[in-house]
Amino acid sequence: MSSSTPVDKSSDTPDIGVGLPTKPTITPIIDPIPNPFREQMPTTLMSRKAFSKAGKPATIQVNSHIVEQWPTIDVSQYDIVIGNGAEKRGLIAAVWASKKAKSEVLRYGNGFIFDGNRIGWATSQKPDNSFIVDLDAEKGQTPRGDRENKHRVVIKFAKKVQLATVRAYVEGEMDFDNGVLEGINFLDHLLRESPSKSLINLRRSYFARHPVSEERTLLGGGIEAMKGVYQSIRLAEGKRLVVNVDVSNSCFWHPVNFDGLAFGLSGENNQITFQASCNRRADGRESVLLPVLKRLCRNKFFVKHRGSDESKIWTVKQISKLNAKEHKFDVTEKATGKTTNMSVFEYFQKKYNVTLSKPWLPLVQTQKPNVLFPMEVCVMCDGQRYPYKLNSDQTANMIKFAVSRPPQRRLAIEQGLKKLGWANDPYLKTYGMKINPTMLKTNARILEPPEPLFAKGVTAKPNFSGRWDLRGKVFLLPNDRPLKSWGIVVLMPQDRRPPVTKDQVEAFKKNFVNLYRGHGGQVENINPPIVGGVPDDAKAIEAAFMQAGNAVKMRPQMLLVILSNRSAEVYNRVKKSCDCRYGVMSQCVQASNVLKNQPQYCSNVLMKFNCKLGGTTCQIKARKAYFDEPTMIIGADVSHAAPGMVDMASMAAMTVSLDRSCSRYGAAVQSNGHRVEMITSSNIHEMLRPLVQWWMANIGGGRPPKHLYYFRDGVSEGQYTALLKQEVADIKQLMDEMGQRDPGNKPKVTVVVAEKRHHIRFFPPPGMAGDKNGNPVPGTMVEHDVTHPWENDVYLCSHVAIQGTARPTHYHMLMDEANLPVEKFQTLLYEHCYQYQRATTPVSLFPAVYYAHLASNRATSHIDLARNEIARINREKRAGKGVIKVSDGSDSEWPKLIPMEPTNSIGMGLLITSTKVLALMHHIRLHEVGGLSDHH
Repeated sequence: MSSSTPVDKSSDTPDIGVGLPTKPTITPIIDPIPNPFREQMPTTLMSRKAFSKAGKPATIQVNSHIVEQWPTIDVSQYDIVIGNGAEKRGLIAAVWASKKAKSEVLRYGNGFIFDGNRIGWATSQKPDNSFIVDLDAEKGQTPRGDRENKHRVVIKFAKKVQLATVRAYVEGEMDFDNGVLEGINFLDHLLRESPSKSLINLRRSYFARHPVSEERTLLGGGIEAMKGVYQSIRLAEGKRLVVNVDVSNSCFWHPVNFDGLAFGLSGENNQITFQASCNRRADGRESVLLPVLKRLCRNKFFVKHRGSDESKIWTVKQISKLNAKEHKFDVTEKATGKTTNMSVFEYFQKKYNVTLSKPWLPLVQTQKPNVLFPMEVCVMCDGQRYPYKLNSDQTANMIKFAVSRPPQRRLAIEQGLKKLGWANDPYLKTYGMKINPTMLKTNARILEPPEPLFAKGVTAKPNFSGRWDLRGKVFLLPNDRPLKSWGIVVLMPQDRRPPVTKDQVEAFKKNFVNLYRGHGGQVENINPPIVGGVPDDAKAIEAAFMQAGNAVKMRPQMLLVILSNRSAEVYNRVKKSCDCRYGVMSQCVQASNVLKNQPQYCSNVLMKFNCKLGGTTCQIKARKAYFDEPTMIIGADVSHAAPGMVDMASMAAMTVSLDRSCSRYGAAVQSNGHRVEMITSSNIHEMLRPLVQWWMANIGGGRPPKHLYYFRDGVSEGQYTALLKQEVADIKQLMDEMGQRDPGNKPKVTVVVAEKRHHIRFFPPPGMAGDKNGNPVPGTMVEHDVTHPWENDVYLCSHVAIQGTARPTHYHMLMDEANLPVEKFQTLLYEHCYQYQRATTPVSLFPAVYYAHLASNRATSHIDLARNEIARINREKRAGKGVIKVSDGSDSEWPKLIPMEPTNSIGMGLLITSTKVLALMHHIRLHEVGGLSDHH
């Protein structure tokens, strides 16, 4: 039997990577509650105490390259002002690319570097300079009317950037300061300058302007994916600079006509329904497609109906609400002076002899006043990034394109190095920088794999395979109450697929119950009511709830919901009904899997099923006790809406361990403002308090923990000190308040940030350190050469990559009041990945954070859509009045989530009885947090 695999982001799906070390971001305290602990938080991060001796040594390669020769000169930095100093990036680029600007910068010597905004660097210091660039003259055009296209450029010497400070910092001779930051910033732009001139540059990624077929693919819906190369300069352990080079994948608009793009964005599958989606609604409101078409705004295009004028590039300002037959304007004939009012459709017939085939499409309005074009004559320019969320089909196609095994990824990196062309880079030569083109080798360590412990002392022995199965295994703890009141509901298909029959459901139920009993589950009622044939999903859930309860005269404990497809909309409705209306646990399964009725599938679902009923799948058979004193682990994550979704709040989630081995967790989630990364003070207090109260009552003997781990996901390097001053200070304050009866018992706090959005990859040699696909074996850990020069961080690959190249997790310890031995901490990181309760493989991310990530995504099921719509209308009204407000997370304009039904529990059959608490916060049971992976 093969193993169950969790949903994981560990393979080489698209990511943005980690940038340079940055000066700590000045982040205002969100929704502050007076807190004396803020001033007690450290302003610098802890240093590495020692290197680990755990596990066995191994030499592997990492996709980073050593800077063999550092620039040593003092670089002259210049302030550059173009126009009024607030010009748009497009105009700045056009002015800087002019012949006049190029000739003027020659006086500064070879290798003048411009950051594209306001800063430049050169090898020499020169007097201030000012000159005028006439863009009309550059293009050979005459000015139109009184508007001259002239722009003043002022270049002023600002300071000397002493690159020696970077070396001094790396070698431990000085602290990090603004001078070090300025030096790193220059080196970053030095590395970018040459490739950005010949390649499409997106942050630190570069894509060919005319890629070969293997480097691009269509994703559907007018979107394509392109494969490029990523590079980033890093300060590294070993007193060195390294350049991290990796494959980069990104999405772009397919360079075709706008009408084709509009059809793709519509999601329709024929022209009739496509046209209908473009029409105004019956009540006079704008078409349903218009909001989606706004994604075309700010993109560049050219038109194809003018012949010789196709070289002119236009920019989309907005999509008009009118189509080619509705929009009319006055046209005056030069010969006769006669003025005629005509539609765009008529104008194209008369002026260009073009009969528009889709006059019902909205017009494209350009940034030039009163210039509009029909979509079918507009062609998207090549190389423009698509920044929006992909649909499910596009995502699947993107993953297929992006995924590559280590040998293929390594080959792609080598091809990317050729594009970067370090050896022939004129800017690197000018400033004296040389980079070794060979991947560096580092001394890694491979930790011993633990053994998951099940009931009756039975253990699984995955060794270095990273997999085990459930055959013959009894769950460590069964459901805490026998399963008596439960029901099965079959939702009707929304398409032409036949529904699952009652006989098929009966067969699945019988197999499911037998397997659950075999795994130790307590099932008292083996014949729950089955509800099907109800067209309305909400009524089907209601009927199942009522029949399950009435059958045994007991409130239902669980509903098993059979879904006909993977529709997120249907799934969210099911979860909202069960969680918030009826207060009953639910487990979703796919009809296709019910038909197959495979034992392996049932066992995989039963891991979650058992946990939702209060059980535990397994825990690690520890060689030595992890915790010498009462210990609590808290995990946290904040998920943000996809780019462009301005009406969606960010979701904060926090998890708390609920047993002494820290294998079971409870979770709480709440809205957290719009794109606010720091969890607000009120959210921390409201979410954590009930969970900590339960821990103190059931685990701590009425006292707070002696040791508290705080694992945080998704925080950038520049926010580390803000994390300590806000979130950690708030947690300390809460613990202090809850420990008033024992004021001397203040928990020692260890703070760790877990990061997956980076570009470090391991390439082990064949043998002990690598698996059959070329990925590192679970337990591979790197502390040298690519980690921080002084701070306490480590890269750990704890999992087996499902597909593609494994991505290790970067753990950065910010603070450690418990003074943990490094080996103990790293063993904790690794071995706890084996007691993730929903899978038979170790996961790539520490479970407390993994659960928090799932919970924050799961929170979308509980958004109050009605209040959200009212809030959206109010924001639009303020925007119409010119009122601009930046969300700080505490704003009532972002409604709180719908609370769970008061009788529901916060975790493992644990009850929150205070409806007042539930009115303030939204609780989710552990193992109910995995929205995406609950579509079994």
